[in-house]
Order: sequence, then structure tokens, then C-alpha cells
Amino acid sequence: MTQVDCFTPLAGRAPRALDAHRAVRFDGLLQLIDEVQRRRSIEEVAKVVAARWKHCASVNNWRLLCVYEQHCALVVAEGNQAQVSELELEQLQPFDALMWSRRLPRHLVQEALQAERSALPPELADAQGVALSTLPVQQGTHSIGMLSVLSFDKAFDKLDRKFNALVAGAMAARIVAILTEHSLTRDLIRAQRQLLEQRQASIMGRLVNGVAHELNTPLGVQIACCDALAAMLADAESTQEFAQDIQETVTLIDQQAKRAAKIVKRLTQISAASVAGHKTETPLLEELTLLAGAYPELHIQTDCPEQLALTLDRTALGLVLGELLDNVRSHSACSDGARPVQLRAAETAQEVSICVIDPGCGFAPEQAAHFYDPFFTSKLNQGHIGIGGYIAQNVARDALGAALELQTQPGHTAVTLRFPKP
Repeated sequence: MTQVDCFTPLAGRAPRALDAHRAVRFDGLLQLIDEVQRRRSIEEVAKVVAARWKHCASVNNWRLLCVYEQHCALVVAEGNQAQVSELELEQLQPFDALMWSRRLPRHLVQEALQAERSALPPELADAQGVALSTLPVQQGTHSIGMLSVLSFDKAFDKLDRKFNALVAGAMAARIVAILTEHSLTRDLIRAQRQLLEQRQASIMGRLVNGVAHELNTPLGVQIACCDALAAMLADAESTQEFAQDIQETVTLIDQQAKRAAKIVKRLTQISAASVAGHKTETPLLEELTLLAGAYPELHIQTDCPEQLALTLDRTALGLVLGELLDNVRSHSACSDGARPVQLRAAETAQEVSICVIDPGCGFAPEQAAHFYDPFFTSKLNQGHIGIGGYIAQNVARDALGAALELQTQPGHTAVTLRFPKP
């Protein structure tokens, strides 16, 4: 059986044969439009149309410009091959810029096409071309594209132009939808980046303000004490008389200097938090037992499978758990002492977790929301600077590759370190 192309001339055939021929063409176009709507990328749209359009319409080479805001996608097809490029509106070639500015249909044949060839792109200036049709593509009241198609066979009649408009509309709508999705994704990524930068700037601002406040207090005390001490020592006769005051002043200077040194030491831990150290296979039961022994006043109870081990930076793990246990110790006045602190490790198919459970009074919701914020503490008047949660979170994320999760309610606070499995 001889396969007949849907554009085989039907001269001399009855009207019924012509109607059947048009139906074949229309069915082919519907299938092509359905394929276009299911494609997920501009390249896939271009590929399927370049391969199948010529079987359902008298189209050989074509050029489709799609525009979304100031961003464009240009598809250039010659036969079965199609190329896609994305560019900004001001980067359009003169032919595309002119067609887009006019946005008017044009149909060139024979002498008119020959006269225009020098101004056409290579794929539309092919010497075999006998007809060129340019169609604007509308979506509602908005123009979204311009299609130029070249035929090697015959001039486009009204039915050809209608079918070309259908395919162009389907292609342009799908490509503009993809451009819109890409644009929204870029906007979302940009917004997320801006929010992250703003959050980092906010944290840095609080960090700088907190450092300035915390260091200014002990430094101001030391300066005042040194001035008073210098005044007392200037009078040699009164030195013996003020011996007790001098000793108390020296003690106060020493205390404040140590406090400032402690703040600086804590800040250096933040700087070191982003640097992962040497990783070794660490038996967790042994590590948790050693850590519990360093806090005898907390009466820590460990619970860990004997064979459970992780390959990690042992020093970083000790630092994170130490910060959490220091926080428990600073709030130990809330505990009735009857229930021990729990230090548990467990393993599931998805992760390994280490949990510190404090049976104390827990956090109020407004306090829990700021657990990881630097220099937020409910015990500022007791000398705490509120940086432990911030250090623990940074070391967990950057040095251990783990997540820190806080769960709190009256009489129970749990902070869990989660290590996802590969």
C-alpha cells in the first residue's frame, strides 16, 4: 500500500475527498498541539514541532519569537533541526525587532518574496522558498509572539494560515508559560537570597551590638576602677589607709577583665564554627559517657546502643553537646532534682539522632523562638550573654552537617541533633 502525504495534490477529486484530506490534516495538528502542551522545556517544544509539523502543514523552515516581559525565546527551525536561544528584548536581531514592533500579519509570494530576501534571516531566505507567512500570536489582548514560516511547495491559503495560527498559538502559549515559570523561579530564588542576606545582616547587627554592649560594661568598669586606683595611689600617705579599698578595686578589675576575655573567647568559637576538623569514627556511647562525667552536678543518664558510631569531628560534637549542657546547667534552678537529665542517641533508617532532654521548667514560646539568636538570654542579670544556642546551631550545621531541633513545653525541653544518612 502506498503511503500518501497529507499534502499530496487532490486535483480532480470530489469535494468529499477534499473534506477527508482536511480532516487528516486537522487530526494531525490536534495531535501535534497535544504533544506541545505536554512538553516541559522550550527545547522539547521546538524538537517535537520541527519533527512533526511538516507532516501536517506545508511548512519547511520557520522562526518563532516568544516574548514574556523583557525576556525572549527564539526558536529557529530548518527542516527537522531546531535551535533555541534565550535573550533580552533589546538584544533582538533587526528582523525580529522589526516584526515585533509591527506585530502585523504579512504574506509574501514570488516577486514580493524575492524582493525581501536580502533582509530575511538565512532560514527564511532559502532560494527554494515560494511563500513566506508572518503571523502575530495573541493571548487574550496581549501579543506574546511572532511566527514566520516558509513553504517550499505552495502559497498558504486561508486554511493553511488558520492551521499555522493554531500551531503558533499552542507553541507560543507553552513557551511563554515556561518562560513565566523560569522567571518566577528566578524571582523566588532572588527573594530568598535577599531574605537570607537581610537575615544575615540582622544577625550581624545584633551580634555587633551585643558585642559592643557586653564588652563596654566590663571595660567601663575597669576604666573607672583604674582611675579610682590611680587617684588612691597618687597620695602615698593615704595608700595604707585605703589598702582595703585598693584590694577590692583590683579584684573588681580582675573579675571584669576575665569577663571580657570570656566574651572574646566565646566569639572566637563562632569564627571557628564554620571550619570542620578531622573526622574519625566515634563510638557514641563512649563519647556520651565521657561528656556526662564532665557534668556530675546534672546527674546525666545516658541511653545509647552499644555499637552505634558516627564518623564526625569529635571536637565539634563535644562543643555542641557542651553548649547544650551548659544551658541546662544555667537553668538548673528550675529543676526539682528528682529527674535526671537525659542524653540519648538513637538510629532509624533515615538518620542518627542525639537528644539532650532537660526536665526543668522549659522555655516560654517567646523565648524558644529566639533560642538560636545571638545575645538573647533570659538570665542577662546573672552574667549570661546568650550565645550558646547560636554557637551550637552553627557548629552543628557547618562542622557536623547536622540539624538542631528544639522542642519545649512546661517541665520538658529536648534539643535534638539530627545526622541524616546518605
